[in-house]
Amino acid sequence: MIDHDGLAAELHDARRNRRTTATVTSRVPGFAVEDAYAVQAAGIGLREAEGETVVGGKLGFTSLAMQRAMGVDHPNYGWLTDAMLVHDRVVRMHDLIHPKVEPEIAFLLDADLGPETDRSEVVAATAAIVPCLEIVDSRYDGFRFAAPDNIADNSSAGKVVLGDAVAVPDQVDLRICGVVVTVDGALAATAAGAAALDDPAEAVAWMARTVAGTARPLRAGDIVISGGLTAPIDLHPGMAVRVDIDRVGTACLRVTEG
Repeated sequence: MIDHDGLAAELHDARRNRRTTATVTSRVPGFAVEDAYAVQAAGIGLREAEGETVVGGKLGFTSLAMQRAMGVDHPNYGWLTDAMLVHDRVVRMHDLIHPKVEPEIAFLLDADLGPETDRSEVVAATAAIVPCLEIVDSRYDGFRFAAPDNIADNSSAGKVVLGDAVAVPDQVDLRICGVVVTVDGALAATAAGAAALDDPAEAVAWMARTVAGTARPLRAGDIVISGGLTAPIDLHPGMAVRVDIDRVGTACLRVTEG
């Protein structure tokens, strides 16, 4: 029998102590997606026991290229807590192991989402959309893992830097919004909103349907980040990263050592 609680405690300890561990799939025969989500839920429970509050969700593997690379045909999800939100837009390396950054579009919900949620319901339930930068940070050696490992590790959740809430989704076609990422003022990556499951609102709908039957559905007040729009970029002290999303807005961060 797989020890979900024990694996969650191991990943929790690795995160808190900024050390890596071997992947679960390399050590636990038969470790499946269902086991991975059980480990993830136990890990979130450990964070809540330490005083953190779940404030929303996150999507992973939303691009076709990433799905092909990981050998899956669907996204995955994880959870965001209040401790993950960076309010001063300064990312401190001493809080993380080997962080990378991805531009995303966040949805601020003002209604609950259920098991039949589709794109139009996501749009209707969204108070605003927000440009953001997600800092992903795997707890596994070399930032290498299989899909179930990533799920167990809360979809590599690290930190999130939000920009200003400047738009509502029924006024913007998120699929065709241009995305430009700069690092220290130099162009680093470009994309469009369609990189997230062809439509970021569809990505949120997928998560809403998937978690509706669990103990933690998507609720009014949640922040949901809809999936990376470019390949992740390694972070190093001294870097300044900015994303500009057409008709949505801007988010930026700088990286310090401590």
